[in-house]
Amino acid sequence: MSVYTIFAIGIALYLLKGWLARRSTLSLPPGPKGYPFIGNVYDIPHHYPWLTYTEWARIYGDVFSFSVFGKTTVVLNSIEAVTELLEKRSSNYSDRPRMVMANELMNWDWDFAHMRYSDWWRRHRRMFHQYFQPRNIALYHPIQKKLSIVLLDQLVRSPAEFAPHIRQFVASIVLQAAYGHEVKSEDDFYINLVHAAVKPLLLVVHATGKFFVEFVPSLKYIPDWIPGAGFKRNAKIWRKGALDVRNVPFDAVKKSIDEGSAQRSFVYDNMEKIRLNKTADVLEEEEIVKNCAAIIYLAGSDTTASLLLAWVMAMVLNPDVQKRAQEEIDQVVGMSRLPEFSDRNSMPYIQATLFETLRWFSVTPLALPHRAVKEDEYNGFRIPAGATVTPNTWAILHDERLYPEPFKFDPNRFLKDGVVSFAQQPDPLLTGSFGYGRRNCPGRYLALDTAWIAIASILATSHIGKTVDGKGQITEPVVAFTDGLVSHMKPYQVHFAPRFHGAIDMIESAKAHAL
Repeated sequence: MSVYTIFAIGIALYLLKGWLARRSTLSLPPGPKGYPFIGNVYDIPHHYPWLTYTEWARIYGDVFSFSVFGKTTVVLNSIEAVTELLEKRSSNYSDRPRMVMANELMNWDWDFAHMRYSDWWRRHRRMFHQYFQPRNIALYHPIQKKLSIVLLDQLVRSPAEFAPHIRQFVASIVLQAAYGHEVKSEDDFYINLVHAAVKPLLLVVHATGKFFVEFVPSLKYIPDWIPGAGFKRNAKIWRKGALDVRNVPFDAVKKSIDEGSAQRSFVYDNMEKIRLNKTADVLEEEEIVKNCAAIIYLAGSDTTASLLLAWVMAMVLNPDVQKRAQEEIDQVVGMSRLPEFSDRNSMPYIQATLFETLRWFSVTPLALPHRAVKEDEYNGFRIPAGATVTPNTWAILHDERLYPEPFKFDPNRFLKDGVVSFAQQPDPLLTGSFGYGRRNCPGRYLALDTAWIAIASILATSHIGKTVDGKGQITEPVVAFTDGLVSHMKPYQVHFAPRFHGAIDMIESAKAHAL
């Protein structure tokens, strides 16, 4: 029997299984009408799926579904549905669907954000959470403070390069936290390593219309040379980055530990813990340390940089917000020193500005997909076992029922009587900014602290304005964002300038004491 015959039989059986599974007394949630066997293969969006899903929600309701080759996807577009399914029924929805491109062909199976819900995943989550829980997070404040001063110095020296400066700032913090690695320049080897690895990953997680191997997994067995197997050839190239980003920094720390030159970090501390506790399953524990460290490095740098670059855009488009935030800083710290983490509770407007950035610009517009372990029912509709359940975070954070005038950048929505309050509009941390249920982001506390110190420090020293061209014409920055799992503002230009006489001296003084 030829490979083509086996392949054809495999597809036929897969389609038949899907068709039979759909025959039930309860209907699936409504959605676009598809074709027999192939389903909605011609309907699924290839680009910016969260926008298409938001439009579909207006037609079919907040919870709708579509199927491709017998595989059902249910999209949740309301906080009510997310809360009921992913929070209250989390035991049934904490699994991840099979990710053929990412995990099986590109070797991202070590990434515990993608892992199936299991004891192996729980061991990763436990180690990560124990190290980055709120009561421990203040240990990183000195590093975050020091590197925020480096960022301010860079913005003074080369303000037009604000985007790479911000990326370096964030990457420096996560690399220090994960590996004790000190970044010396924007062209740091480890920063380039993570950029090379993450770019293809972000393209494949929600790329439902690009890689049909996700719907017909048997396609992964076809030979690389067959026409149409370009996905396999690409996966082979991208696989190297997935392995390098996990192994190279970890091996370097292990070597420095052996040489006695290692710096304190997540890897160092947990490797010492393994050694002192004389853990029986040393190899397994080391693998968990390696996997968790790579996620700190991988996920933390990209998402937090995206958040800060969105905040810069918000400031230049909303000068009244920028002015009020700076007035608050001046009232608390004056113009003689930089903000400290100890000032945070005295700056509710700065905090509200951070919350509003999380809501206004969805860093991860579609949360990582969940999977229904068992068949379930919601509002009279059937959610089949094995269905992919995708929360549309962008739709929820821009739901005018929750957030009136959702496209307006307004920190006041999170303030009441001069303090941060979610009595009127819900906390964006709970409506999806960092995921849902048991699979929410355990690194959110480090990310929020990193973003806060950058925002407060920049506002204290800089005015962010629109650029002016050679003819004296103001250049209006355009809000446009990229596709993919993590969305970024497309490149834009703004002008950074010292906001008062003496700002540069203040930065120089802080640098002399901290660096």
